[in-house]
Amino acid sequence: MKSLYIYNLFPKLYKNTEEWEKNIKKIAAMGFNSIYINPFHYPGFSGSLYAPKDYYLFNENFFTNKSSPEEQLASFIKKCSESNIGVFMDLVINHTSIDSPLIKDHKNWYILENGDVKRPGAWENGQYVTWGDLATFNLESSEDRDNLWDYLLNVCKYYLKLGFKGFRCDAAYQVPSEFWSFVIPSLKKLYPDILFLAETLGCTPIQIQTLSSCGFDYIFNSSKWWNFNDSWCLEQYNITKDIAPSISFPESHDTPRLMADVNKNINAFLQRLYFEAIFSKGFMITTGFEFGFLKAINTVDTTPADWEDTGTDFSDKIKKILSIKDSLLPLKEESPIQIVDQSNWMNVFCFIKEWNSQKVLIILNKDVYKNQKIVLNNLNDILKSEKIKDYSPEDRIKGYIHNLDFELSPGELKIFASENIFCKK
Repeated sequence: MKSLYIYNLFPKLYKNTEEWEKNIKKIAAMGFNSIYINPFHYPGFSGSLYAPKDYYLFNENFFTNKSSPEEQLASFIKKCSESNIGVFMDLVINHTSIDSPLIKDHKNWYILENGDVKRPGAWENGQYVTWGDLATFNLESSEDRDNLWDYLLNVCKYYLKLGFKGFRCDAAYQVPSEFWSFVIPSLKKLYPDILFLAETLGCTPIQIQTLSSCGFDYIFNSSKWWNFNDSWCLEQYNITKDIAPSISFPESHDTPRLMADVNKNINAFLQRLYFEAIFSKGFMITTGFEFGFLKAINTVDTTPADWEDTGTDFSDKIKKILSIKDSLLPLKEESPIQIVDQSNWMNVFCFIKEWNSQKVLIILNKDVYKNQKIVLNNLNDILKSEKIKDYSPEDRIKGYIHNLDFELSPGELKIFASENIFCKK
């Protein structure tokens, strides 16, 4: 299965599908082989993309009047394919908007509470917050479950016929595994090459194992929140790497912008970009990341007017690290990670990724404000090669390298590997 390098095209930041198409070449030039689009269905009264009112109607803000929305989607997918990009869509099937016509026509498809449809919610800061614009499907025990499942299966078929290559499944762990075990194999019989990406943030390894057994191809990991010190990230990675490959991301439509998070510290921004790109098999950024956008995305209120003129473009940096990732096999697989001990471990993180006896050494300066010393002898023994070279995205050391004794710049990430395993694409 290929490594997914995903560009999350957030539709509310664009005027319409014509603007989507204008960005295909730039997205491809950065090295992305996939585009994921957030929900484009007609939304309910709240306007939230994640409150679909009708799966077969479309958000009029995203489409022109020149042709049908289906034709525009098919055209976009075709043009992406010409640039070797597959397109994924968001699959929101745990709930609909509270004003969906499905409630009137099929009330027994929903979880009922005192005779009314139940609104979902979540705990926030110790309080349970109800999402009043949503109604939860009863996917597990509806008295008309078979028809509900068939309805949602047909929704998936409808969009796969337009050319989508798969789905990013919102809150996949909140959907009964029996449903996924019905839908995913049914669709893969018709479209063997499609992929299912599970939103799994906060899941336990057991939940991830369950989703994988249902047919999910990728999960999303939580490395974005790792401080490079606590044990949880590598523990999770080592548990899940043999269950399903994962996708790392420096920001998403659910998080603050990275540039805002790091208070415009470019060293910290690039540190997180480079680390997330090489940590796991998959990698994803969201519209605007390449320009260092500061304003967080809002699934209700964001508009094209929120596009930011930052005067900055990190596209070449992204292209460089993805090219490196694609040229070193251990970086584009869910490779085992082994920590390398060295004296400045409090400030410098060293680890090896190994795949099929190929090893890559990554050295990262945790400190985004100061230089930090790295001393590492016998690189040839560590990487089992006499021809070690520097394949870092910045300031490469020339020639063959045997020992390391130098200062890393703030937030710097270095990549070392045998010349024999580097396969330039």
